[in-house]
Amino acid sequence: MNLLINIEELRARARKQIEDGPVTENYNLDRDRVVAVLNAALATEIVCALRYRYHYFVASGIHSAGVAEEFLTHSNEELQHADMLAERITQLGGNPEMNPAVVTHVSHSEYKEGESLAEMIREDLVAERIAIET
Repeated sequence: MNLLINIEELRARARKQIEDGPVTENYNLDRDRVVAVLNAALATEIVCALRYRYHYFVASGIHSAGVAEEFLTHSNEELQHADMLAERITQLGGNPEMNPAVVTHVSHSEYKEGESLAEMIREDLVAERIAIET
């Protein structure tokens, strides 16, 4: 009988915790700080996706076709990363920051276009290094 009472309490507690959302009481991190860090990473991914997408459309020259396809692939990958970050932010009870006016200020990388194919690649590589390090 005592075991039955404990199980009923356990079930009731589990049901309440589900209603409270995905973050359990054992989550020891400062959620506001985690959401802020994740939003900065999200902004960085969005800026990178836009830069890669721009490079895909404007790449020109004799070797541009293959490079442009690579830009598109990377843009799509950055968008997938952004989706994962936005999903985690939401799971933590935060709001993913996607306001363009805010994103450009919060992003760790800059939106630098580059004029030649070589400059475009260089800017993308710089941004990737920044994203990896941060």
